[in-house]
Amino acid sequence: MEYQEKKFDIPELDGISKKSVEEHLGLYSGYVKNFNAISAKLIEYAADTEKNAHALSELIRRRSFEFGGMRLHEQYFTQFEGGTKELNAESAFAKQLQKEYREYFTQYFKAIGNMRGPGWAVLYWDPVGKQFLAGFTGEQHQGHFVTLPIILALDVWEHAYILDYGATGKGKYIDAFFKNLNWRYRKEIRGSSIKIQPSACFHAEGCCRTACRGQ
Repeated sequence: MEYQEKKFDIPELDGISKKSVEEHLGLYSGYVKNFNAISAKLIEYAADTEKNAHALSELIRRRSFEFGGMRLHEQYFTQFEGGTKELNAESAFAKQLQKEYREYFTQYFKAIGNMRGPGWAVLYWDPVGKQFLAGFTGEQHQGHFVTLPIILALDVWEHAYILDYGATGKGKYIDAFFKNLNWRYRKEIRGSSIKIQPSACFHAEGCCRTACRGQ
């Protein structure tokens, strides 16, 4: 199938300019187009895998980079839709964060974002371990906690902040990111919304466990 570029209803942001958002959306569009182009080439080159072995190897490696860029940006822009909304301190989500990180989550996540190198700071939920896992994803596709749903995605490539803050302004950009977050946005994971339960279950909608159903 061919993937389609998604559209986002992003309000005016505090500390992240409209121009920066527009250029960032253009880069996202490129990931979608490049993933589709690579996918089409793989089908073509598969007709003779021996002759096209080197080209196939490089395209297959590159494909996950483009896919990661596409999906992470879709998560990123969705987090701003609906305008700034604080995290409900009484929610199961907030209580689980408090249980694991006390009051240090934002400070800790910002430190991950400020690590050197291009990539993403990402917060995941592990339904088996029943805990959050925060990490740094190099570029878009390296270092993921595989199979885990992404709860929060912070783009720290220079393109996300250089227009507004210059090459050394990552920290100010990260502050602006948190200032504009809609913590109550409907998180989309593989087409299904995450259900946050008092039991701290973050299974996707449609989970067969009775205890996981409902909001």
